[in-house]
Amino acid sequence: MADDEAVYFYLWQWLQNDPNNQLVKSHWMVFLQYRSCMVTQRVYKNVGHRIDADYETLFYYLLNLLATAITNNPRNFYGNFQDNKTKPGFFRLILEKWTDKKLRNTLYNFLRGEYKTIGRTNLGIVSLFSANKIQKVLRTSGIFNENHLLIFNCFREVKKASLRSLDKWQEEDWQQVIDRLQQLQPQVILTVEEVQAKLNQIGEIMRNHIDPPYSKFEPNNYDDNSNYFWENIPSKKPSKDLLQQQEIQEDINKLLITLEDEVKQIAYCYYHQKMTQAQIANRLGVHSSTISREITQLCKKIYQLLCAREGKDCPILLNEIQLESRQKQEIDAYLKYFCQSYLTQI
Repeated sequence: MADDEAVYFYLWQWLQNDPNNQLVKSHWMVFLQYRSCMVTQRVYKNVGHRIDADYETLFYYLLNLLATAITNNPRNFYGNFQDNKTKPGFFRLILEKWTDKKLRNTLYNFLRGEYKTIGRTNLGIVSLFSANKIQKVLRTSGIFNENHLLIFNCFREVKKASLRSLDKWQEEDWQQVIDRLQQLQPQVILTVEEVQAKLNQIGEIMRNHIDPPYSKFEPNNYDDNSNYFWENIPSKKPSKDLLQQQEIQEDINKLLITLEDEVKQIAYCYYHQKMTQAQIANRLGVHSSTISREITQLCKKIYQLLCAREGKDCPILLNEIQLESRQKQEIDAYLKYFCQSYLTQI
């Protein structure tokens, strides 16, 4: 364990002293890939049944961000990490926890663009809504009674007046909710725990209303006790599913290879070099609408490919395909990942 600590600290110092060294970049990318795998698994355990994005989409999304961060400014990723405040012998543990938290928050922020309740507690969800919205949803759920709305109104009133954020509430804050409740309805006698339970119930109902369960996720077990940066990233799925994923990669590779040279160049600039559509248009001497159209058409071709593999019906003509924003995000995640490894070889 002491040797592991020394390795981690040595690589950390190396990153600070020579952040653009390709070898140190490689070490840190492997470390971040492994942590991304762990974090994605945990996030999916919690929210996989509520979203229509699969594990690979989230994993590739993180890898794409990390690849960009490591390429551009690897030291900047850890800009807020204070190594001087870590206790001797705990550097690795604190580094991993800090890294995991940042990766987890990155995923939650990504998902929260569409799924508003992702990463929030039930109490946090309750605080987002008005009394009218709460009342409407509770009536629809069939469990509504006046006490629920009364408790919510007392909670919201105290929360608005409180200087503390909800996650830092203390016993006295909850006691204010109880006191206000008894002022309005003296016959209603509840403990703090009972009030919290009612609010949690409301929060869960609101969560299911806004982000209803989507599908069931059955997580695999991973070894959380990996000691070295250079260990292999653990398998995400059973061998059969991994084989299928490899086949999808091969299909996408074949599709990318068959693209016209101009489209290849557009895809390379957009997904690999992270250029804007306007920048690509200026480089190629075409209108930006041409770039937008070619990227959209490529996404539709990938969508056709994925539909065919999954046995789903899909229009033959690209112009008849209407991609939803979520589908476009997933396909973008695929392409950003594959363009890193495939288009550079084309």
